[in-house]
Amino acid sequence: MFDKTRIISAFIMIIAIAIVALINQFVINFIVFAALLYFAFYEAKNLFKLENASIIPVFITFIVGSLTKEALLFGILAFLLIVGYLVYKKAENLKLSFIYLYPTLPILALWQVYLSFGMFALCWLILIVASCDSMAYFIGKLIGKTPFSATSPKKTLEGVIGGIIFGTLIGTLMGIFVYDFWLSLICSFFASIFAVIGDLIESYFKRDAGIKDSGDLIPGHGGILDRIDAIIIASFVMVVLL
Repeated sequence: MFDKTRIISAFIMIIAIAIVALINQFVINFIVFAALLYFAFYEAKNLFKLENASIIPVFITFIVGSLTKEALLFGILAFLLIVGYLVYKKAENLKLSFIYLYPTLPILALWQVYLSFGMFALCWLILIVASCDSMAYFIGKLIGKTPFSATSPKKTLEGVIGGIIFGTLIGTLMGIFVYDFWLSLICSFFASIFAVIGDLIESYFKRDAGIKDSGDLIPGHGGILDRIDAIIIASFVMVVLL
């Protein structure tokens, strides 16, 4: 019933995240996020069929934003500059700018969570989303019967509801170690909801492109975007509410 490869890969990722979190050195975190951004960008190039998109503006934005601790703000400015350039050149369409909107800005938002609120907030967000996603998967497999959305046919309403409840519960229990109860509850609840939205967004793009996975880097999970789609969208909740 359950995909063993998916479960094994998940455990390996959990161990890797735990090691990085325990070491918690800025340079190591910077390298990890740079790699994340690199692979996600190139998966998105294939997903949106934007072979001419350059990653150079993305990395310049990432580096400058990291130095000033305003990665998301610099990402927004860079996106507007790219749109302005395309308009100036009277491009046939602005589709080329889309890859700088997604996944670039959401990943920069995730990096902003670390820059602004530290490793605890980043791990807290990951735990909320992982709890929501895992429980949605298991409950959906066990008792799921009602289709949730045509965008993601494998998701069930029972699984999504169970995932949001579990993500909210686990997130609240962890959050109260640092934040007050109501802030922990609100952040956990909305992060769980936005995690579902993030997963639907990625599913929509993949269905539109006619592909199953954004890549094949992670056995049982697909590509980087397949694994972080929920986290990077949920990261906006932390940026706004914390």
